[in-house]
Amino acid sequence: MKCIIDTDPGADDVLALIMALNAAQMDILALTTVEGNATLAHTTANALRLLEYMGRTDIPVYAGSSEPLVGEFHHAYEVHGDEGLTVRLPDTDMPPANGDAVDFIIETALETPGEVTLFALGPLTNVARALMKEERLKDALRRVYIMGGTGDSGGNVTPYAEFNIYDDPHAANAVFGSGAPVTLLGLNISHQTSIARDDEVWFTGDAPGERLAARIVENWFELGQAEQRFSMHDPVTIMAALRPDLIRTRAATLSVETEGERVGEITADYDSGGSVDVAVGVESEEALSFMRGLLRG
Repeated sequence: MKCIIDTDPGADDVLALIMALNAAQMDILALTTVEGNATLAHTTANALRLLEYMGRTDIPVYAGSSEPLVGEFHHAYEVHGDEGLTVRLPDTDMPPANGDAVDFIIETALETPGEVTLFALGPLTNVARALMKEERLKDALRRVYIMGGTGDSGGNVTPYAEFNIYDDPHAANAVFGSGAPVTLLGLNISHQTSIARDDEVWFTGDAPGERLAARIVENWFELGQAEQRFSMHDPVTIMAALRPDLIRTRAATLSVETEGERVGEITADYDSGGSVDVAVGVESEEALSFMRGLLRG
């Protein structure tokens, strides 16, 4: 699977990236970064440091959007820690690649139509800008896996909205309305695939990725004191792409509220069909087992 991972690391982003780096089925062409959980400078640095840590400096990192389509980003340092991570990875001399994330996504997908899978783990700004800039992109992408929305759960920013959609609702509308083939995985799925605070059996190995994941999750619980479960928000996108048999979806047309107290809320019309496959169910135990295996390498 040729893929580009658009990301704003972010604790759960890093777990998803470790899973992807450990997956033999995935040929990661690049990471592209977007502001979201932290500033673009921090998310880009975190991506570069992770690749150094995992011994994958062959994968380029393209910096992308530092502003949403409208307004400004809201960060989540209080959730993810200083510089966007609950641990500080060692510094690296690896610089970002020359070029822009949006242009890289467009050019790479058009070079190999139907072969590139795009993962969106943060706000959808880069993805929206790419689809708005190049109309052919929607047909060139194999599929876009997005972590976003609430499903039938409540929001994690407001009662109505999930963070990635809330941070750039205009971009979400552009992506959902583009006609690109999308699989959307919301909080309803990630809440069903979560790790308990005392679930030590998850992290008993010595692989570098698993050791890092253990430190991130342990520190995340300490930062959030009252939190009892770590939901695998971004990792579910990797799981869904590699094991689509573990999720159930319904095709829908989606629209996102962009103003007022319900900003970021998604409305789904399941009667009209549509190009977005919304995940409505997951085989929780098997999905968690699969994700744990990828973290262990």
